[in-house]
Amino acid sequence: MLNKFCRSVMKSRWVVVLLLLGAVVFMPVSAGEIFKCRDAMGRIAFQDGPCHSAEKEEKVFIAPSSSSPPAAAEKMATPSAGTAADSSTQAPAKKVAAGKNFAWRISKGKQRGYLMGSIHFGKASMYPLSVTLLNAFKGSDALVVEANVVDADPGMLAQTMMSNGVYSDGTTLKTVLDADTWGKLNVTSTSLGIPVSMVEGMRPWFASMTLTALALKGIGLNESLGIDRHFLDLAKKQRKPIRELESVKQQLALLSGLSQKAQVGMLQQTLKDVGNAKVYFDTMLQSWQRGDPQALDKLFVDDMKKSPVGDELHRLMLTDRNIAMTKGVDAMLRGGCNCFVVVGAAHLGGEKGIIKLLQAKGYKAEQL
Repeated sequence: MLNKFCRSVMKSRWVVVLLLLGAVVFMPVSAGEIFKCRDAMGRIAFQDGPCHSAEKEEKVFIAPSSSSPPAAAEKMATPSAGTAADSSTQAPAKKVAAGKNFAWRISKGKQRGYLMGSIHFGKASMYPLSVTLLNAFKGSDALVVEANVVDADPGMLAQTMMSNGVYSDGTTLKTVLDADTWGKLNVTSTSLGIPVSMVEGMRPWFASMTLTALALKGIGLNESLGIDRHFLDLAKKQRKPIRELESVKQQLALLSGLSQKAQVGMLQQTLKDVGNAKVYFDTMLQSWQRGDPQALDKLFVDDMKKSPVGDELHRLMLTDRNIAMTKGVDAMLRGGCNCFVVVGAAHLGGEKGIIKLLQAKGYKAEQL
């Protein structure tokens, strides 16, 4: 009965799952107040501190208190990365049955590496990870991720995100959205603990991601406990080199480059999705813990591709990026790197997923 309910709820609800598993590594602005400033020439710049001239200053975003990590998650954030680094002070790693990790050993001739699917938001109960995964990571030459948010400059991050995600010409979501969608945005933002005025100046894609992040945090999830963040912290602790397949700027440019129709469609779907975030996450997590990329693929991709808006998002956010990231992984492996690659789990499954694309290049993929 519960499975039937989950399937009915998941129908047409793909934005939350897409952001959890594949869209981008979510990069929250944690500076609190963001200021839109103008210089003497009238040029606009966003920064995380007050402008030099108060009369040319405008606060465009104030991070809501609910965007701060929950106390329990905040306490667990550092230990989760340390479970492999200091086994004497952490709980023993879980024993996972062979073939049940969402990770694969990739090989072709003398080329060796690992590929793991990430959940960008997580919770403490997902840790510690299995000994098999931790040993594979420990023996690798470098960590490879979509984007290294740990080493990103906070000021640059705020500037880049605001430049890409906030209107600078006086446009607002109230003028972009139809009356029905605007009304739903008002209700949803209020239910998540922020007034609609705090998202009104955002572009639709940024409002979609902001509301989704708030909904995920509201059910006890946090990006600091995501799988990719876990390995980034672990790599820093072990002084392991970190390489990127993309970058923060690339990912933000990708989102801001979506058509207006796709952005509005993404926001409209988010307004339908956020109330069921817990069901989506729990259903997705079960597939991830079983190590089943095809099940994850079916959770949202098939339905997503039926919509013209979903089709554009699928192509730009998954298919095109899968091809580019596969080329990057292949180049690193051919260069002799025994890399441990961590990307969003939605990038791995399906006929156009990274696993299939690597196999088409002659690689063997053995699930850990």
